[in-house]
Amino acid sequence: KAGSLDQYTPGAIPLVSIQAVGGFSGSDFSIEENDIKSYYVIPKFRNLNVDFMIELTGDSMTPQICAGDIIACSIIRNSKFIQWNKIHLLATADQGLIVKRLNQSSDPDCLLAVSNNPNYPPFDIPKDEVLGIARVVGVIHLE
Repeated sequence: KAGSLDQYTPGAIPLVSIQAVGGFSGSDFSIEENDIKSYYVIPKFRNLNVDFMIELTGDSMTPQICAGDIIACSIIRNSKFIQWNKIHLLATADQGLIVKRLNQSSDPDCLLAVSNNPNYPPFDIPKDEVLGIARVVGVIHLE
């Protein structure tokens, strides 16, 4: 397509399918070109180390993030450091992708996943179920 953005455009961030990032984990994660829906340049995201963006489904993070919103994710690689109470995208072995606020659990082998929507109670995620973690560093919200 003439004039379209691609991976060679400075600052271009890929918007990818949920399936593309379903198994992201650590340093060996890569996005295949056929999983990329489009590329976007968002100046505010330029210095946030955004690795990819995906469209959110579900309503557990409303009102802050709604179904159809685009979340910008920065993969946490080689680090055990988690910013508590910040929103993260987790790739899990059994439940697939989960977007939640992460907090310390009373069980040291788990992370406490908290929804913004009060209709969804907090729950523990066993650390050994987590395949990858990315911090949500930005949101594009449409009315």
